[in-house]
Amino acid sequence: TLEFKSPVKQVMSCRHHEGDAETDKIYILLWNGMLYKCTGAMLMDPEVANDALDLKVAVVEEDDENEDDDKGEYKGFCVFGKKICIYGNDGLFTADVKDD
Repeated sequence: TLEFKSPVKQVMSCRHHEGDAETDKIYILLWNGMLYKCTGAMLMDPEVANDALDLKVAVVEEDDENEDDDKGEYKGFCVFGKKICIYGNDGLFTADVKDD
């Protein structure tokens, strides 16, 4: 069981995308606005311990110093190729996918 400091709001897999957009990444949006990514094969493997996952922050806000702040300002997101689109209370935002 993978646990976070905030409840999970949305999960998206990019494993079904085709062409250049295909990647073995799972994205996880938390209620506090943090967006994480990890390798799908590692997440699905029961032999891989939670602390061995390659779980990383996918998008970092410049003013995001407190990841425990339960703002709930993001309503959802989508990832395709090298772009992330996030929508929330302040509109629609796009960002580049961070390379590993």
